Amino acid sequence: MAAAKPVSSVADALVWQHLGQRPCKLTAQELAQFFHPGRPEELRLALAERLGMDNGGGLQSCLALIDRYGPQPELLMALGMTHQPAARDALLHYLYDPSVDRLVLLRALAGWGVAVPLAVIQGALQHPSQAMRLAGVELLQFHARLLTAQQLLHLAEPLLEDIRPQVTIGAIRLLQRRNEPPLAGRLAQLLQGDSPGPVWETALHALGCIGTETSITLLLECWLACRGTPQAMELLHQLEAQFRHQHVLRQRVEDLLQEGKITAHEAAPLLAGLGDGSETIGARSDPPCSGVGC
Repeated sequence: MAAAKPVSSVADALVWQHLGQRPCKLTAQELAQFFHPGRPEELRLALAERLGMDNGGGLQSCLALIDRYGPQPELLMALGMTHQPAARDALLHYLYDPSVDRLVLLRALAGWGVAVPLAVIQGALQHPSQAMRLAGVELLQFHARLLTAQQLLHLAEPLLEDIRPQVTIGAIRLLQRRNEPPLAGRLAQLLQGDSPGPVWETALHALGCIGTETSITLLLECWLACRGTPQAMELLHQLEAQFRHQHVLRQRVEDLLQEGKITAHEAAPLLAGLGDGSETIGARSDPPCSGVGC
């Protein structure tokens, strides 16, 4: 592995001049000749990005540079950008190398999440870093369909309990792609808990987008629990948007009226927004996501 050495600012300016040409006429081999760990980070990133965009040609140049300088972060990202099977294999080779930047490696592998072992993804999901957890969420998307609802919930639980909204929102968007009752139930818990505003809104839209009889029942339960709060109106709008199962919702509301759990005054806005029930005709042809905000 070659050691980094200083590179003159005059040479850097010349490289920038070449990169600034439109279109850039540098070949992958020429880009690789300009790359050096001694150059400023911004310039190294620009060169690596151009290499990654050159697909097959960039792949061979990136591999040659890694052989020379080691797995530099910008070169790993360039490998991922090439979308070549050989790039995937090279990146997977570094999964258990502690000297490689883990976050950069997982981000570079984002397009091949199914090839990343689930244990590696679980480690990322449990990492305290927000960036690492989000990288794990991106990779988990490829495995999610292969897992049971309980397995997916187990992996997502650390994220759903994270105090950082962006992490929790990433997990919510993953769960909403499935329509199993346990996943819908976990989203409903976020609506009835003390969730931050962005998390609550995302969970509401996610539960509405699931669009099953179970999710509608859960939305109705959340609305009942939130009566008299500002969130009640948003829940009401989401319920009114459940076009595929409005007949089910109407029956649920009428049952609640008979059981005395809600008053006619409380039920009136919801029943008024449900129409006359004719929307059940042709319900199977409706799009899978029918909630507000989908």
